[in-house]
Amino acid sequence: MPPKHSYTTHCRLRPLSPSPDDQVPAANPQYFYSSPIPIDDPLSAAVGTIPDASNPSSGVQNLRPFSEGDNLSLERAWLGFANAESKEEHQRLVRRCKLGRKVDQEGEVRRRLEALVDRLAKLHIDKHKRESVASAKDGLLGPTSMVVLTEDGGGEEKVVCCQELEIDVAAELRKEFCGLVRRRVGWLGQERVAEGVMAVISKMQGGGAEGQEQNKKGGGGSSRPGTPVPQMVVGSVPRVPGMSGIGVGEELLRGRGLVDGMGESGVATPDERERERERGTGRRGGESTAGTRIAGKGAVPPPEEDTAEVLVGIQRLHVVSLPVLQMKPIYWSPVNDIAAVVRATWFYRDTMIPLPPLIANQLEAGYRELQPWTETWSDELRSALDVGAVGEEKVTHRLWPEHHSEKQRSAKLKDGQHLPPEPPVSSDPFCAARCFSGEAAAEGKLEPVREEADTAMPAPEQRQYSNHHVIYKNAKEAFLLKPSQQPSAYYSRRPVQKIMKGVTVGVPVVRGFDRAAWEKVHEPKKQQQVKPQPVRQEQRENNSEEGVCQGCQEELRKGQVTDLVLIAHGIGQKFAERVESFHFTHAVNAFRRMVSVELETPAVKSVLRPEQNGIMVLPVNWRHLLSFEDGGPTTGNEEDKAAYAPDGFGLKDIEPGTIPAVRSMISDVMFDIPFYMSHHKPKMIAALVGEANRVYKLWCGNNPGFEEKGRVHLIGHSLGSAMAVEVLSKQPTRVPRPLGQVPDTKHFEFDTVNLFLLGSPAAFFLLLERGGLVPRRGRMKPGAEAADTVAKDVVGELGMFGCIAVDNIYNILAKEDPIAYLLNGTVDPVYAASLKTAYVPSLKTGWFKGVGDAFRAVVGVGGSSSLENEVGGAGGGTEQQKKPSTMMRLPSQLELEVHDFTREDVAEKKAFLLNDNGQIDYYLRSGGGPLEIQYLNMLSAHTSYWTNLDLIRFLCIEVGRRPGRKNTLPAMRAVKVKGRFGGVAVGGSG
Repeated sequence: MPPKHSYTTHCRLRPLSPSPDDQVPAANPQYFYSSPIPIDDPLSAAVGTIPDASNPSSGVQNLRPFSEGDNLSLERAWLGFANAESKEEHQRLVRRCKLGRKVDQEGEVRRRLEALVDRLAKLHIDKHKRESVASAKDGLLGPTSMVVLTEDGGGEEKVVCCQELEIDVAAELRKEFCGLVRRRVGWLGQERVAEGVMAVISKMQGGGAEGQEQNKKGGGGSSRPGTPVPQMVVGSVPRVPGMSGIGVGEELLRGRGLVDGMGESGVATPDERERERERGTGRRGGESTAGTRIAGKGAVPPPEEDTAEVLVGIQRLHVVSLPVLQMKPIYWSPVNDIAAVVRATWFYRDTMIPLPPLIANQLEAGYRELQPWTETWSDELRSALDVGAVGEEKVTHRLWPEHHSEKQRSAKLKDGQHLPPEPPVSSDPFCAARCFSGEAAAEGKLEPVREEADTAMPAPEQRQYSNHHVIYKNAKEAFLLKPSQQPSAYYSRRPVQKIMKGVTVGVPVVRGFDRAAWEKVHEPKKQQQVKPQPVRQEQRENNSEEGVCQGCQEELRKGQVTDLVLIAHGIGQKFAERVESFHFTHAVNAFRRMVSVELETPAVKSVLRPEQNGIMVLPVNWRHLLSFEDGGPTTGNEEDKAAYAPDGFGLKDIEPGTIPAVRSMISDVMFDIPFYMSHHKPKMIAALVGEANRVYKLWCGNNPGFEEKGRVHLIGHSLGSAMAVEVLSKQPTRVPRPLGQVPDTKHFEFDTVNLFLLGSPAAFFLLLERGGLVPRRGRMKPGAEAADTVAKDVVGELGMFGCIAVDNIYNILAKEDPIAYLLNGTVDPVYAASLKTAYVPSLKTGWFKGVGDAFRAVVGVGGSSSLENEVGGAGGGTEQQKKPSTMMRLPSQLELEVHDFTREDVAEKKAFLLNDNGQIDYYLRSGGGPLEIQYLNMLSAHTSYWTNLDLIRFLCIEVGRRPGRKNTLPAMRAVKVKGRFGGVAVGGSG
């Protein structure tokens, strides 16, 4: 039985401490996210959908609750935002009082706004300086120096330094000011603030004496002295490719700290190719920072740390940003997979689906006004029952406040009350987190924040349950009644009497989440599992040794993945920027799930090494970092070039206007190959290496101990495989530890154990470069002979194209894939010709039927397995398959005289140093049958790898098995063709 949680101070599942100043019962909120597959159960299928209560007419949405541990971590982080000063300020504004205390509060807001504008101006000047240097050095994509934005294709043009400025302005305004302040102070509009930032940027760049002085000193912020800053000149500038859909939710861990759901603080995750917000690694807790906001002239205070990042999910692949309430992936750029997070406090009783935040907050306001948790309320209900229907009318509560008539609204306008009333509990995420003590429900938004959302009371025609009343039964239960169900002496309706007898009237709702009720309705399979019971005090002491919860330790151990697989994509990802279904990340996400499922099968489990504890698959999206529109950097004698070629022409200048859709698709899909064979190759390699290192460092930072104990494997598809061979040819034989802090774009900052090439043209590039696959000198691996790793005729040196620093390389190809080439022949063509064609074993041929035989063959107990016969018969004819030979045919005298044993011995040593199985090429079996047409299959063969179950099983076994030649499965080993030593496995089992 696994150890139980202690629920003490050091336990992740410890209950939240009640607030000493609040007598209201805790709301027991629950956080939800939308996803077709639960992040807490990677083995779960995307079954069914759950209705979204916030929009009943819009259909359904996959709404799922976070796990108990993640929910507690999110709630602790959320409660840390509560601020007494913000709450007081919010309450004053709700009462339509002036801002703040006895000082000139509008002046305080102006000073805070001036500091915000200066901070954003210096941030963007420094950002564009760094991007200019990076773009000139590496050829990587960076924002343009100026972008012209228009409103819906018309209207007045707005000139900003980049498209991210308006996004940054909106985000900073939400963090700095309460939602009510933004609504009631007209000059806090986003457009006006953006104009102010641009004015300050222009001044700092030389628009005034102060700006000229700053330019002489090298500009503001932390930028490098003497670096030229792009001038913001009004004019027509092309938009940055791929930047049109950027939103607030697409910020990915830019130098912030992570709050792990296990309760520990992770390490910062800087990404120097992206925006670097100089925010430190912490966040503001509950302390007041009003004193630091108001700075003297010339001093710019640092931004408030009003954000937190909480790692969530069983695989820790996502992070929830608070208080913005968005869940984003950590290791790849979001591809429409940012999920809005809901913090719910009230739920439908029968389904535990959360009520929309606006309705939940109205219920909460009435709950706090009537105090149904007290004995006084119980007395009132009893009195109402004694009086009758008239008494019941007195204990009902209107859900929404009564709306005013047009005449009343006109009178209020004359009195100067020009703004609509504010809801008693705000649904704005930032305001709900800072201005309340945990009672507010809120929901994150996915669309970019362009204008301030209306936080006022919705119009009567926009209200859900607009005419309903509420009856609070007790501290937990309430009922929403439509007009025909409400108490009435005239109609003799007494719903309170029925409710107190246990009869359901109207819409039953409850305060607080009941996980058991949710699982009973939506996850019935979990009801069969034994629910852990609360632990008594004496048991808690026994389960906690030296302040460590044994249950948390066991969860942490299970979550420590031992094998990380990075996948580098091939051609066509530029096209995916326009057609999302082609995006590589979607394929990898599905591939990861299938790997997790396959690892749980008994047949695969039986061959895994004892310490193997899971495989994590992550994408390496390198193509979106590059732009080839300008033809690339110039080299050579510039004066000679100017005499023969016009200056600055790009691809669009030479592309005809005919068939634009076809030309665009061809350029986005096929042009990656000629670009790679041109002077663009170095920056393509740098993009791949830099992105792989970024993902690896993020993984190590979030998974302590992996850098020392974990293993890294690489999958390259299509062009990505050729690039991987290029990098690993120049990779150090062993990567030194520890890792440096400076990002490396020349070689991987990790050792690659296994390299899998899918649909690879790497052999063609080896042919062009006159290279070949050669083991690396001095690279020892389990089962290898030390003498072979230094033999001059067997191994090669660092820097030789094809001399790769890996333990094993596999080349998997579909038979009809027109892009894929064989690699055995690049080791030794004669040796390659002597081998039987090898196939990735398939379940269709009864592979695991012979797993027992395979193990007996490994230990030398029995004969060959059915799998071995199946693979061996691929090139030996039907007779050999029907009647395997039991005796080895001895070679004739003539064969012994003409055979070059020295070459064969060297080739075998190379092959086994390159792969424990003695061969590199493996075919995937196609469907076969009389109706199979190769020329039709080739259309999909190059992209079929990610859904091939045989390949996934092959990957799980080769990554998860014990390393070394003696631990390979017999069906995987190289076998000589018939007539060459009787068709036996090369090298035997040793």
